[in-house]
Amino acid sequence: MVAVGIVLIAPVIAFAAGTFTIDTTVPGSNTTTAPTQKIGAIIANFYQFALLIGGILALGAIVWGGVKYTWAQGNPSAQSEGKEWIKAAIYGLMLLAGAYIILNTINPNLLNLNLPTIQQITVPSNVPQSTSTVITTNVPGACATSACLSLAAAGFTCKPASQQPGGVSSCTADQLMINTLQCIASHGAPPITITEAMPPTVPHISHCHNDGCCVDVVVSNFQSCNQVTALMNAVSACGATAANEYISAGCPGATSFDTTQGNNVHINAVGCR
Repeated sequence: MVAVGIVLIAPVIAFAAGTFTIDTTVPGSNTTTAPTQKIGAIIANFYQFALLIGGILALGAIVWGGVKYTWAQGNPSAQSEGKEWIKAAIYGLMLLAGAYIILNTINPNLLNLNLPTIQQITVPSNVPQSTSTVITTNVPGACATSACLSLAAAGFTCKPASQQPGGVSSCTADQLMINTLQCIASHGAPPITITEAMPPTVPHISHCHNDGCCVDVVVSNFQSCNQVTALMNAVSACGATAANEYISAGCPGATSFDTTQGNNVHINAVGCR
């Protein structure tokens, strides 16, 4: 029975001796350990230390029980007491080793006493306050399917740069946007002035304002909502989509968005992403 106890205790002592490192520093004073991990390290060291001490004590109990059993020849009561020492030591070893084996079998991560690291999150201070989708502003970007082409060169009127925020000229667009505007003009739309194209000069909900796939326009020499209706009909005839934002003018079907700044019509290019 003594031999059995020694066989059982050897792996426990080997495990504890191989993994236990005596830390001579005061808990919490080790500057090489992250503050969030010190508690876990202390518990791990305590467990390994207890495992080592428990193994040594169990070995001593087995040896003592063996000695008592050997010296008690002819004394059944003393021999029984020696056996009980050995049994108790073996049961203690089984309890120590069993706890580790069970936890390691269920999930090895249960033996990892490192606390999770909390990642710092930096919130940009200039995020636009909006409940809508991503807002783009003043980003030169690139047009979606072509180089950004001049709307003025294509025969369209743009809002002068001197009237734009920061004096930025916003009078270029994707080729598909130019094609769409040309189609709209050919379907009886009233004359329009493009107030916002590429690059964007103010915040917008639609990402297409950052790749030349949409523009904001106003009806030149606006007189009535009938002109806005004619423009919307021309947009529909070309297979394009638009948003009527003539709110203050009281035009039928007008809708306001978070970034709406005045009466205009938002037009999306046909075939553009």
